[in-house]
Amino acid sequence: MDNDSIKNKINDIIFQVARCLEILFSVIILLVIAASIIPLLENLFHTSLPNMDRDAFTGFLGDALTLVVGAEFVKMLCKHTPETLLEVLMFATARQMVVEHLNTWQTLIGVAAIAALFATQKYLTTRTETDHNNG
Repeated sequence: MDNDSIKNKINDIIFQVARCLEILFSVIILLVIAASIIPLLENLFHTSLPNMDRDAFTGFLGDALTLVVGAEFVKMLCKHTPETLLEVLMFATARQMVVEHLNTWQTLIGVAAIAALFATQKYLTTRTETDHNNG
């Protein structure tokens, strides 16, 4: 066995271990997300929806969108495509804008960032990637 063959085998083993760790972390994150849904729903059902104030709704929305960003992150770990990365960035940016009540300039920057992400998704990802993810 030559040195290149040994290096290739070691690289393959390291890659497989890293992939297994990604899957393990994905499962752990999914379990945490699933467990976090229960208190979120309990809090929602113990709140009088007609009398819910703005702060309570913002807190609920922030918690819910955080779980959505977590789910998108898991998808990104499982499916290594530019599309999934862009989706995580879009959801995270949108969550920040909705929950944090940013000032005008920060909101404008957030909107521009999301527009740039959409443009990147439309014009810089290949048509086969887009077709594969939508189908």
